[in-house]
Amino acid sequence: MKSYKLNIKVLIAAVGIFSLIIFSFVLVIFHIAKMQTVADILLEYAYIIAPTSLLWVLSDNYLWHTKLFQAMRRPLNIPPDIKGRWEGTLENADGSDIQKFVIEVRQTLTTLHVHSYSSIGHSESILSEFASTHNEDSFTMCYLWHGKINTSIKDIHQTERFYGYTMLHLHEHESPKILKGSYFTNRLSSQTRGGIQLIWVSKKLKRKLE
Repeated sequence: MKSYKLNIKVLIAAVGIFSLIIFSFVLVIFHIAKMQTVADILLEYAYIIAPTSLLWVLSDNYLWHTKLFQAMRRPLNIPPDIKGRWEGTLENADGSDIQKFVIEVRQTLTTLHVHSYSSIGHSESILSEFASTHNEDSFTMCYLWHGKINTSIKDIHQTERFYGYTMLHLHEHESPKILKGSYFTNRLSSQTRGGIQLIWVSKKLKRKLE
């Protein structure tokens, strides 16, 4: 199972190409310009579109988390930068031992993916997004995920895969940044829930608990 969302990048490219085709067709059909002239015009437009496309790629992958772009967060709804590795603890409400817990966030301006690792298994986000307070000065990362129990500890009463939902409030003005919140799952035979507290460690992803 995976997220099903509008592909903004493909949509923008398709609209741009379709617009150029319609523009060329109108120039030729109404004899506004000859074919060779249209080709020259399209070439000139290409010199404009290429840098714009490059700027979009750079903005989506790199520039969005710079101080300049983050300063424009409110009018543009730019998400807070939380990409990287976060380490901390998970405390189950059933009173069992506190577990070491890690999440790794892969993030661009338009995408957000979360992988988590614990002593009993790992999970991957399906749907993830940010929620904010009304005045947009505080953010919570919310994500639906599917998890898998480590084979070594799985027994006949546990399903191999299960689903859960996590809500982590971002304390971005702390140093290092903190994510703190709660989760719940649909695990059988007993549904689990509890609290999570994490601190940001680095941008390097290890893809394991350690």
